[in-house]
Amino acid sequence: MPASAPTVRRDPNKELPPLPILKPDKEKDANKRPRVLLIPPPDLPVPAVQGGAVETLLTHLIRENEKQGRLDLLCASVPDEAARRAAEGLQHTKMLYVARPHGHRRYWPMVFLERCVGIAAPYDPWYQKVQLSLALELPPPDVIVAEGGNLTQCSAISRMFGRKRCLAHLHGQTSGSPAMDTIYGGVLALSEFIRDDYLQNSSLDRRSAYILYNCIDTERFRPAPPPMALRTRLGFGPRDFVVLFCGRLEPDKGIHKLMEALSKLPVPNIRLLIVGSPFFGRTQQSSFLRKLEQQAKALGDRVQFTGYIPNEDLPDYYRLADLVCVPTLVEEAAGLVAMEAMACGRPVLATRSGGMPEYLEGSQAVLVERGENIADQLAWSIRMLYEHPALCAEMGAAGAKRAQDFSVARYYDEFVRIVSEIAQNGGTP
Repeated sequence: MPASAPTVRRDPNKELPPLPILKPDKEKDANKRPRVLLIPPPDLPVPAVQGGAVETLLTHLIRENEKQGRLDLLCASVPDEAARRAAEGLQHTKMLYVARPHGHRRYWPMVFLERCVGIAAPYDPWYQKVQLSLALELPPPDVIVAEGGNLTQCSAISRMFGRKRCLAHLHGQTSGSPAMDTIYGGVLALSEFIRDDYLQNSSLDRRSAYILYNCIDTERFRPAPPPMALRTRLGFGPRDFVVLFCGRLEPDKGIHKLMEALSKLPVPNIRLLIVGSPFFGRTQQSSFLRKLEQQAKALGDRVQFTGYIPNEDLPDYYRLADLVCVPTLVEEAAGLVAMEAMACGRPVLATRSGGMPEYLEGSQAVLVERGENIADQLAWSIRMLYEHPALCAEMGAAGAKRAQDFSVARYYDEFVRIVSEIAQNGGTP
């Protein structure tokens, strides 16, 4: 029989030697593709087969990564058959389709309370299911990006991977707080306005608050001849000066003020085209829409409503317009409509709100102040642009040039730069 191994007895008073610390191979890590986890809100699927602003941005990111392959992406999403089909064949992105647990809607009232009065919402079990699915994903992500929604729900995921590897992508005005500082080591803000607003109530190091301007598909939204057949079908003549409003029909968007401005202009061929509905693609009416329709009656045939128009059809609507107006009355985080209008070579008239001036910088857009006399300012600006077609053409050309700064390729490059820096340094500053 073989001799048994001798028993080694440890002196309980003697300390164990420290475990060796595994130091990262910086040269190897520098050549490794960053592994990035994207966590959008559990509302709409990715790819963006049902629309959604956040979901569309993520889809742009995923598709550009398929072209360039500089990131190893993981993306959580609620399941959807059309989205699964759209994701087939992805080489550089793995989709994590996680179903929402039954009864998840009971958490919504508490989420509303948390956002309004600061009462902590219970943990949404969808995020717990995402966390469990990550336990099987090796290697672990280098960077986790929570893409909007109720950002405090990623607290357990932050504890799992460490806050310095977690970023909150601020897609709108978001209040900083001690709770957010505990979860996230950094933020991505879509404008300086959003970043500065967040940092007012956050102890986050300013170096960890990155600016990532939004993007649009500049291959679809680009200058082209006006679609005269569509313009005629909508009832506009060749001498009409068409002002376009595009967006959700709600008071904050300022469409009623734009209609008031039109009533102050005794020029029959200055006309208004309203593209949008109160509830995106749904057909429900709203009390505000009924008020708009009453306003429109007083203006006769000078106002046309199209209802909801799918995003893929919007470029032609921008191109048929002589002027695009964004009269928002609240702090606009970025101004997607203004970006799309610029990309199509249309002059823009907008209010000075939120991050809008940052996006319109260099486009020669006309900005008016919000306030009691906003309708008068809009009316004066529309009349001035109507009387100066050469200025409109100059603004359109400048806007089209400025819009190239918001291409998908530029957005991807900046995103890669930020997450690569964080991954290489082992976290945010």
